[in-house]
Amino acid sequence: MKIFLFLLTLSLGAWAQVDIDNELAHHTSLNGTIARLDAFSSDYIGLPYGDGGPLGEGAQGRYDQDPLWRFDTFDCTTFVETMISLALSSNADEFQLHMREIRYADGRVDYVSRNHFPSRDWIPNNIQNGYLEDLTHQLVDPQNILTARALIDLPRHYQMKKLDELRVFDIPQRELTLRLEEWRAEGLNLKAEYATLDYIAIDWLVKHPEVLRKIPHGSIVNFVRPNWDLTSVAGTHMNVSHQGFIFQVNGITMLRHASSGGDKHVRQEPFMDYIKKFVGHATLKGVHFMGITK
Repeated sequence: MKIFLFLLTLSLGAWAQVDIDNELAHHTSLNGTIARLDAFSSDYIGLPYGDGGPLGEGAQGRYDQDPLWRFDTFDCTTFVETMISLALSSNADEFQLHMREIRYADGRVDYVSRNHFPSRDWIPNNIQNGYLEDLTHQLVDPQNILTARALIDLPRHYQMKKLDELRVFDIPQRELTLRLEEWRAEGLNLKAEYATLDYIAIDWLVKHPEVLRKIPHGSIVNFVRPNWDLTSVAGTHMNVSHQGFIFQVNGITMLRHASSGGDKHVRQEPFMDYIKKFVGHATLKGVHFMGITK
């Protein structure tokens, strides 16, 4: 039995390598990270949005055994992570390394180490590891920058984990309740702390459309909801609700993203048209921009 499992693991690993190499083969002739980012992210327009987070820690995951990567469905963050990793990679090993380093603190594949909260984890960790830089302050004068601030309450967030959120497939049903208690207990080792994020107000940006032309081709945009109250469903406040890419296409600033709205798929649309819908919005107040530095 152990020999069978070992051989199965080897074959799955080999299949995964082929799967990644097949994706990378689509743009082997393209040079330059941003050109490759544009090409790869265009390939997936029209694919479905993945509810609930389509990625996890793989078969060895303690609480989420969804795959470490996939190319058939995305949520907003996994779309950004996967496209950056494809753009930076020439082979499967490089792709897997970039996915680990972008998705996890210190590249350690573990649910608790995953960059779950953009303003607390994803953004600062990917600046610290050299993948990304903040562009927001390069686009407008300091007086047009605002700051979001939220208490990310990790202990309470973990305490509110529910049984149907567990993505574990290798233990009997009767043991899932014990695994849930273990999951909730992870929060006891964590602390609540404030996270901040600078942003440009949407209401101001809509009145100054000339700024859009200054956003570099291939930038990342984070949609900011300052101190967004999700305590009733997630046990905490947050600052960011959505992520995507900005591309300058034929003189038009376009948003390319995995969208949970409408018919829920990866789409491209004029950035100005998208943000105009949120002028005067109760919670979605601004945008924050980043660039790839690798």
